[in-house]
Amino acid sequence: MNLKIAVVGAPQAGKTLFCINFAEFLGAKSLCYTEEGPLGRGKGVVAPSQARRLMVHPGTRSNGVMRSFSVNLLGNSRRIVLFDTVSLKEKNPLPRSERKKLLTTLQALMEADAVLHLVDLTTTDPAVLHFIMEAGQHLANYCLSRSKIYVPLGSKCDLLPVKGGLAGDLTFPGGKLMPVSSLTRHGFLQLREQFAAAGSHRKARTLNI
Repeated sequence: MNLKIAVVGAPQAGKTLFCINFAEFLGAKSLCYTEEGPLGRGKGVVAPSQARRLMVHPGTRSNGVMRSFSVNLLGNSRRIVLFDTVSLKEKNPLPRSERKKLLTTLQALMEADAVLHLVDLTTTDPAVLHFIMEAGQHLANYCLSRSKIYVPLGSKCDLLPVKGGLAGDLTFPGGKLMPVSSLTRHGFLQLREQFAAAGSHRKARTLNI
């Protein structure tokens, strides 16, 4: 049985690096991926180190690209699929080109069993902060209405402390922000345990990873 997780967030929240490094943390030696974006569709198999070089490093073209990473867990007949979604943007109204990209993120949300909302803890722009809070409320309400797991994550906690932003107040729609760092893997073990705890309380399906 597969577990599908949608990773969402604003631009520069660190979604792609999180997906790659969390998959590696779960034991992935290679990543099966598919992608769809302005340059078309593609798929392949890469090592986590190669994925970081091709998809995360400066100069790579990740803007507007929707990816999914599949991880086969060793010693477990389960597969984890991480949806690296297109960034949520605060522009209102959204340009037509951005609406098309947003559709792929909405489709991933519908397909996912769980939603991880990455919030950049170093964000200080009031307009972006307001948008992030509104998006969090909508995501929390949607997941509650669809019986999906919703976990808000405070990304880039390794860069704290900062002045302003969300660093001083971790209260967020759907609960407290769980601090994580894709670079140091801080919070990854706690996140895995949270999924395991959630799975133990669900009779309909098991979410242990």
